[in-house]
Amino acid sequence: MESFDSGVTIVLITYNSAEYIHACLQSVRTAASHARILVVDNASQDGTIDIVRRDFPECSLIALPQNIGHSAACNLALHYAETTWVLLLDHDTTVSDSWLAPLLATAEAMWPSTGMVGSRAVLAAQNRIHHDGGYAHYVGHMTLRNGFVKLEEASGDLESVEVGAQASTSLLIHRQRALAVGGFDPRFFIYLNDFDLSLRMRLRGWRCYVAPRSVVYHWQGNPETSWRGQGRYPSQRAYLIYRNRWMLIAKIYAWNTLLVCLPALALYEALLVITALHKGWMRAYWRALRDVVRYRRAIWFHRKRIQSSRCISDRELLSAHHLSYVPGLIQSPAERLAQSVLERAFALYWRLAAPFAG
Repeated sequence: MESFDSGVTIVLITYNSAEYIHACLQSVRTAASHARILVVDNASQDGTIDIVRRDFPECSLIALPQNIGHSAACNLALHYAETTWVLLLDHDTTVSDSWLAPLLATAEAMWPSTGMVGSRAVLAAQNRIHHDGGYAHYVGHMTLRNGFVKLEEASGDLESVEVGAQASTSLLIHRQRALAVGGFDPRFFIYLNDFDLSLRMRLRGWRCYVAPRSVVYHWQGNPETSWRGQGRYPSQRAYLIYRNRWMLIAKIYAWNTLLVCLPALALYEALLVITALHKGWMRAYWRALRDVVRYRRAIWFHRKRIQSSRCISDRELLSAHHLSYVPGLIQSPAERLAQSVLERAFALYWRLAAPFAG
């Protein structure tokens, strides 16, 4: 039986986080005064490290000489921590006073199947839910449970439930189980790396849960890559999401799944190209494709390892829930109509294809 009194290490990965880090750590200090806190800084240049050292001396700090990316920094934290559980927390969040207890209670209640448990993330400036975890859509994206809905319109109650995937906004992870599947893929750098880890842990039989009573408030993030529906969509974000989605599909999906889903995947890819042309993202698209080809040997190596140890089929792993988009990305009535029609078509196709998936 797993011990749940062995403690938790709360981990923040920072990069030019001076605007948010004080409020974040102050809220953690209030909500979890006895927890161990580890900050891994990706070579911030804005005084983030000085704030941590001056105002939060109880925190352990790893100051990296260069930005190695969110994935590699998370792996460093997983190896550095000595506790059973590691709780990843985005630097641009603040936590509620009762944030930690529901996560640990859910992990214990669902044991021995627990791989990870996520919090409810609320967009602080909009009074909307960012996500309650999500599900793995077979086109290669994470669809968000209660994504971007008003708090009063959220579906389901506040009881903890199983989900198909999780985001690392506030994510309790069983450390040894995460390491057993290889941790975060450092090639992802950032974006979809949490989704990828979720799926690899599920393939090994360890499940994802959400504890909606655990609430974090999510702010604006890094302007180089984050986007909340206003201003210009960052090209670096487009590049990372294009590239990482392809790598995820290539590693995770069984051959049967790739074959039976090929028509739907081809249609979705055509839509991505049209969107990239319309939005001015084609340079990011071609750059992503180039890098996937460059990483082909590493992808093939990891694919063989993942497929040889999987315990569940893609029929259990994947779904066809509504696709999630940040409000503002789809704007015109024609775009919204096209989204609705395509979601129905993708859902119908999955009902036909799923019995033949690997």
